Amino acid sequence: MDARYKGYFQSYASTLSEPQRSEILDVETTYFCDDEYNTNECARLVSVGKKRATCSVKEAYRIEGEELPKVGQHQIVLDWKKNPVCIVKITNVDFCPFGQVSREFAESEGEGDGTFEWWYKAHNDFFTQDCKLAYDIDFNDSTELVLVSFELVYK
Repeated sequence: MDARYKGYFQSYASTLSEPQRSEILDVETTYFCDDEYNTNECARLVSVGKKRATCSVKEAYRIEGEELPKVGQHQIVLDWKKNPVCIVKITNVDFCPFGQVSREFAESEGEGDGTFEWWYKAHNDFFTQDCKLAYDIDFNDSTELVLVSFELVYK
């Protein structure tokens, strides 16, 4: 991890008690979306507590050889310029087909106009294109997603 991220995380860790620090499982950096506007907007939404969840295509983890997110893991949320914005702690990880994502989960993502309908269309459009271009796989309502809920712990 880059020294500036370590320093940022240390600032957070210094606010915790020793028992709380000993419970920290893992720390990584993360960002949302693949364009400047949406990356910065999602980081802002997380930092004000409006965005409390995210999702991704499960198959992408296998293709990229990445581990799935874990409950208790901390993530330093970055903006487009890779500056730390805030820190979240993962509170829940679940899996379900895209077509079965609940209204409650979709709304907890806090994006767009906040409705399930907006979420469904935006995510269907994004994942359809991303899956084809990045992974050469088809995306549809049965595609398994990783649903991650988190809490803001530091900004």
